[in-house]
Amino acid sequence: MRVLFVTTNWGSHYYHLVPLVWAMRATGHEVYVSCEPAFAETIVRSGATAVPTSRDVDQDELMKRVLADPPDWPDIAPEGVSQAEWDGSWRAVSRRAFPMFAELAAELAGDVLRQTRALRPDLIVYEPTSFVAPLVGAAMGIPAVRHVLGVDVIYMARNIVPPVLRPLADRLGVGDVDILGLATIDNCPPAMQLPSQVNRIRTRFVPYNGSGAMPDWLLEPSPRRRVGISWGLCASDRGRGFLVPELVKALSEFDVEVVVTLSAADRKNLPEGELPGNARVVESLPLHLLMPSCDAMLHQSGISTMLTALSYGVPQLVLPQMPDELMESRPLIAAGAGIAVAPEAGLDTIAERAAELVTVPSYREAAGRLREEIRRQPSPTETVKELEAFVRG
Repeated sequence: MRVLFVTTNWGSHYYHLVPLVWAMRATGHEVYVSCEPAFAETIVRSGATAVPTSRDVDQDELMKRVLADPPDWPDIAPEGVSQAEWDGSWRAVSRRAFPMFAELAAELAGDVLRQTRALRPDLIVYEPTSFVAPLVGAAMGIPAVRHVLGVDVIYMARNIVPPVLRPLADRLGVGDVDILGLATIDNCPPAMQLPSQVNRIRTRFVPYNGSGAMPDWLLEPSPRRRVGISWGLCASDRGRGFLVPELVKALSEFDVEVVVTLSAADRKNLPEGELPGNARVVESLPLHLLMPSCDAMLHQSGISTMLTALSYGVPQLVLPQMPDELMESRPLIAAGAGIAVAPEAGLDTIAERAAELVTVPSYREAAGRLREEIRRQPSPTETVKELEAFVRG
């Protein structure tokens, strides 16, 4: 087969697709990844062939456009979101985010359509916010399947997004198109996935957090229990508070080794002089290199960090601030594999809950059960076979 993957410029989204990209290549299929030019190097570093669009899109400008003329938005909460949550933050956040994704699709549609006409793929695979992919697939008569990013937060938007996409759909001559695609590749452990009615193709979550080299100190066992801290690939974006200094301070009195991994953009927000003696900071270290040696992980409830930790049976303390992070954290807490703390809880509470996470065995045991569930899911190579059958019909 010839397969075209379509992704946004966010590594935290694309990295979920990488194991399937590898499996497609390893089983002899042609693979191309459509992206904006600024993201092409990330694609290439993952071992894939990038197909850049003609230009980068200024997402800040798109957001200004959305805020200047926000679309009508439902007052009634969609399935999967309580009315209280919808009235609290979900409605306002989704009214900005989903129309912005629709604007991005409109900006990219001409290029992705041109790429698709030139490459003539047998299958399109897209991350769930790349709304352009199912529309182009429908216009070209090519099956498009969605690859979720763990917990399927986008499912709740399946009925509220199509009206926002209608101008683009009309432009492409396809009418309303299901943003969920013809099938959903699901890499979330079943015990953590939200209820949904989709044509589901299961696949195993395989940790990939970018390319990198193993530092020497990771080759030696830590003399103390190791606690990792991560704040995502773009922790300062999306209006999220940068809480890493508070987390480091909360752990400063513990008999643990603290390893903080930050993006280059966020590294400046944690000066070396402010670090306690039990902490070190590493820049852009892929989490799949650090996680096997960790006894616990503290983070902002990003789904990639969460599933990477669970792949190694590591319990977690999460501090969700955005609606999607809250939704993604609930299955982790319900499974007993983690603790959620409100960001405004304060240092004493964070320290108490972190101590509980490290010392109470039930959290690691629950994380171990989820690790085994992840390992029982079909490998990406097995998923390729199912996709081959799907394309054959």
